[in-house]
Amino acid sequence: MKKRLIEAGILTAVFIVAVAIFSYLTNRGNDDMTADMGGATLPRVYFSTDGFGVNPLNAYSQKMDIPTMRDTITPVVNQQLEMNVEAFENKISSVDYTVYTIDGEEKLLEGTTKKVNEKTIVSFDENVFTEERVLELALTVDEQKIYYYTRVVDSTGFNLPQCLDYVYNFHENALKKAENTGVGAAIEPSGEGDNTTFQHVTIHSDYDHVTWGELSPMVVGKERWKIVETNPTYTSILLEYEVSCKGEENELDTYMVKEFFRVRLSAGNMYLLNYDRTMEQIFDGSQQVLSEKGILLGIAPYDVPYMINDDGTIVSFVQANELWNYNSNTDELSLLFSFRSVENTDVRNIIGDHEIKILAVDEKGNTTFAVYGYMNRGAHEGQVGAAIYYYNIETNNIDEKIFIPSDKSAALAREELGKLVYYSVEQNLLHVLVDGTLYEIDMEKDKKTELVNNLEEDQYVVSDDGQLLAYENGEGDEKDGSVTVENLQTGKKYLVEAGEGETIRPLGFVNSDFVSGIARTEDAGQTISGGNVLPMYRIEIRSSDNKVIKTYESAEAYILDVEISDGMLTLNRAVKNGNIYTSINADYITNNEEKKESNISLDSYITDLKETQMRLTFADGVQNQEVKILRPKMVMSDKPALEEFSNGNDLERYYVYGLGCLQGIYKKAGYAVQAAENVSGVVVTSSQEYVWERGNRSLEYYISGQDELILSMREQLVAGKSAMELAGEISDGKALELTGCTTNEILYLINKNTPVIGMIDGTNAVILTGYDKSNVMYMEVSTGNILSVPYEQMDAMLAGTGRAFIGYIR
Repeated sequence: MKKRLIEAGILTAVFIVAVAIFSYLTNRGNDDMTADMGGATLPRVYFSTDGFGVNPLNAYSQKMDIPTMRDTITPVVNQQLEMNVEAFENKISSVDYTVYTIDGEEKLLEGTTKKVNEKTIVSFDENVFTEERVLELALTVDEQKIYYYTRVVDSTGFNLPQCLDYVYNFHENALKKAENTGVGAAIEPSGEGDNTTFQHVTIHSDYDHVTWGELSPMVVGKERWKIVETNPTYTSILLEYEVSCKGEENELDTYMVKEFFRVRLSAGNMYLLNYDRTMEQIFDGSQQVLSEKGILLGIAPYDVPYMINDDGTIVSFVQANELWNYNSNTDELSLLFSFRSVENTDVRNIIGDHEIKILAVDEKGNTTFAVYGYMNRGAHEGQVGAAIYYYNIETNNIDEKIFIPSDKSAALAREELGKLVYYSVEQNLLHVLVDGTLYEIDMEKDKKTELVNNLEEDQYVVSDDGQLLAYENGEGDEKDGSVTVENLQTGKKYLVEAGEGETIRPLGFVNSDFVSGIARTEDAGQTISGGNVLPMYRIEIRSSDNKVIKTYESAEAYILDVEISDGMLTLNRAVKNGNIYTSINADYITNNEEKKESNISLDSYITDLKETQMRLTFADGVQNQEVKILRPKMVMSDKPALEEFSNGNDLERYYVYGLGCLQGIYKKAGYAVQAAENVSGVVVTSSQEYVWERGNRSLEYYISGQDELILSMREQLVAGKSAMELAGEISDGKALELTGCTTNEILYLINKNTPVIGMIDGTNAVILTGYDKSNVMYMEVSTGNILSVPYEQMDAMLAGTGRAFIGYIR
């Protein structure tokens, strides 16, 4: 017996030593460790106004670029703000506050308060809020500064209490399906509303869909109120919250909801100007999510992002800001990334200011993905940037490859870094395109190389997934007339060359097909507004193996530029007269690239309760509908790869905000205004100067105090000065090319006491100087006569130039 015990002890000791040696050998030189993401730790700040808690602010671990921080606007009442601070486990010793001009260039006020309570009153000097400002709060937590940002404005005369009450009552009555409470009277049902789905409901949807059908929603937790725009004319409010609703496969389903309102008080009555609500089911792998046909996503967008492996057995998909992976071979369902926590209902975990993008799924199901935007928790809590991750399906680990920080808002980081950062698993290379320089980073050798320099923004294009890049070769005036198209995943590239006396312009990608435009240098000229232009005479679409698969060319028209969206190319065209190009109607190209065949597809189906729903359908069906839930561990390094790049960009761009978020960035003011019109939004410059706002103008207005300027404008136009040059001189370079806008849209500028030039043809122009409810007043440049016509007639007068309007920012 004793001998057997001794032998057992020896064997145990040998086993322990062997395990220790094996562990040492396999981990030698590897400082990585596997860890959970951890909970959110930073304090939470929001404000109280008229009995409502509004504008919960993101907490930042560094100072941010002030002009980009326009997520919310907080009303100041009687020179005071009531600030609410939820410290959680933190000890806050003080709060510093600084008021900046909207462009961040000038500090107007600084102060500190040492008494930080759950409710803290911050007082300001008079005359600070004569216009919109930016407030920076800096909480000192354990000797570290945590920053918070919001726009602020004196809300006197904005009717905010009535607007907030109206939104609250509409929201509550819609949830409760309360009859005869004003919901039905406020909405405008029409053919624009899609009454087959609850996923997207608008002011044009019918009463049943606005009031949630038979879903019986119950709010989970509390709504997060965000005031995103407010002025004397209207107020825009975004509510973010979660609801639980009756399910079909499950007892209850939970949804992430965004509900947008734009409201106005006029003559004692409240009006609902716009309403837009989206809901997206939070995928819960522990419930019944598989059917014999596939993965049940429930109420979700029509374009749920997903990617599959070569043999169609493994799929990764993004839903409600979470990334999942399903392996049909092993019946395993893995939650790869989420800031939401099942165990912790902390509101800080459910902030949705980030985007998850699937970059690649290989034959084994290993998934490369990126997270762009604000990091709620984890190693980068309180930062904005781009994180690249790699999921190893065999080890069930997620390895962070790199994190690229940004000092811009989450919205801009998603828009900019989302297209300019790409990681290739095959090559273990990271490509980053910043400020016209393409960097290649060898992750294994920790070496950074500059591949291409001095690219201007119109000299390169990137595909939506960031995998494909095309850029002009050469620098500045030394461009050699060729474009390199590169697949950053594989490293393969090809060259597209123009003919003699021609240049080639990269325009974009439709899936994996490259779109380019070819121009003749001899065709250089000016638009009718006076802007320099080199139009294209031919458009080519090339496949990934560099074969031309579609072209567009017209003997009568040239192409000024091209917009690409959802496989559709919009060609903004012009006709030539001498060296002057006049806009005409756009033309269109569709490029329906055949999708790679797979046995997994995204399909919709309809049920009585939840109506239109989405499903990842398996052609061969799903045999086992019971799955094992895996939660991969995050592999973090003691020395995480961290790259910093300059974020400077001197090019003027126009930012469209609507429905509570950034909708797009445009090179031309006219395109931005037209996009903002579609979402009842606003257009601002990169320094936050307002270019245009939907509805924020008087019903009638006549320019005053500008007679001398208008007469001077007329004289210079008669003398042959171009409209764009003139507008630029008046505004110190802030001219606005507004071709394509309607007369009704440019009335906003007139309401700012700014005359607007309209081009009738290459030699005749008008200067718009005022308007009433139906007519616009203008000076005829050729005669100096003051006339007025209906809005529609002015549009018709300028139709020959594509409605060429030229304005400027005062």
